Amino acid sequence: MADGLRVWDAGGTLMFDETSPVIKFLGTATVGFSVGGQNYTGDAKSGSIFDARLTQYPQHVAFWCRIDGKFDSGGFDATWRQEGNSLIWTYPRDVVYYNGYMYNRPEQTIVYGIR
Repeated sequence: MADGLRVWDAGGTLMFDETSPVIKFLGTATVGFSVGGQNYTGDAKSGSIFDARLTQYPQHVAFWCRIDGKFDSGGFDATWRQEGNSLIWTYPRDVVYYNGYMYNRPEQTIVYGIR
């Protein structure tokens, strides 16, 4: 019998063992500009967030999920991708200012981790 953690329910069904997938949350990140609020990344069209833990476990895959935020005036949001230890974000359109307010850089927050 192999060693390792195993969990059974009351009926004797194996619910969790060493082959079960797990998720490790690493953090949250916010990009964009909140009108009247915090300027996270200003009018930058793209940028990156570095976290060495993204490749700490080679057998795991990075994931991210948008948990809060707005869309720009065209209905778009930032796109994300992983490159090594960085999550790269890019807004699809150039910034536009109108009456002193910045458009096309809506504030967006993601949660990210590995699975």
